[in-house]
Formats: sequence, structure tokens, C-alpha cells
Amino acid sequence: MNQEETLLWKGSPSQWTNLGAYSFSLLVAALIVAAYFLTTAGPVVLAPLVIPLGFILVRSLRTHANVYEVTTERIRVSTGIFSRRTSELELYRVRDYTVVEPFWLRLIGRGDVIIESADRTSPHLVIHAVPGAAALKDQIRTHTERMRQLRGVRDFEINPQ
Repeated sequence: MNQEETLLWKGSPSQWTNLGAYSFSLLVAALIVAAYFLTTAGPVVLAPLVIPLGFILVRSLRTHANVYEVTTERIRVSTGIFSRRTSELELYRVRDYTVVEPFWLRLIGRGDVIIESADRTSPHLVIHAVPGAAALKDQIRTHTERMRQLRGVRDFEINPQ
């Protein structure tokens, strides 16, 4: 019974996670432009606009470069703009799931899926600001149970007293 691995979901965090940073950068840019109109120093006053606009660009690229892939067998997380790092979490190692939907993310239908696992390299994985977080968690849970059954894996909890 060897089924092929299929992609269930793929995406990146929402740019709404950068709302505070974007707002602050735009405020700084507005102050720089205001200084240009209020002083007689000339266009040289606009040179510092590179800093907040560059910051917005880097934040946007960094967020967009985080890619989550949930398949029927594993979760892959790829990060990095120029250099990429990809880590994988086998679904049969997942122990617990939590969905966190902060108010400002609920307004746009997004949430975080937090996964606790028995994996040593990724014991705590957060899939940030994704649409349909509860549905994604349910898909992960369904396939986690399927992978455990296929591999004959059982999770034992030991409570030291």
C-alpha cells in the first residue's frame, strides 16, 4: 500500500505580519518628505528615504521567501532570500496541534498553526499567518494519523512524578 506523496497546501505568511514595521517605515518616510518641504536644504534631504523604503523591501522579501509545504507525508519549511534553508518534519512525529488566531489576523481570515513534535530539529514549528488555519490543522491531523498507522508508530507520554 504505497501511495505517492501529494501536496496538500503550499503558501507563505501573510504580509499583514509586517503591518507594524510597514507603518513605522512609512511614518519615517513621511517625516523625511515633510522635512524636504519645510527646509531649504534641497533634494539632499530626501536621501535618507532609502532607509525606510529599503527596510520595507527587505521585510517584504523575507516574508515572501518563507515557504511552507504540507504534503501527505511531511511538512517542509524553506527560508532565505539568497541562501535557502529547508527543513522537514515527518507527519508521524507530530504530537500536538494548536491554532492561534490573533484578533488582527482573524479580521483577514488568517491564523497560526503551531505544531509540537517528537522531532529533535523541529520540536516546535509555527506556520505563521496562513489562510484557513483551522482547516489546515485538520488536514495535518488527518494525515498525521494516517502516517502513524502506515508506519505502525505509537506515541507514548511519560509523566514523571
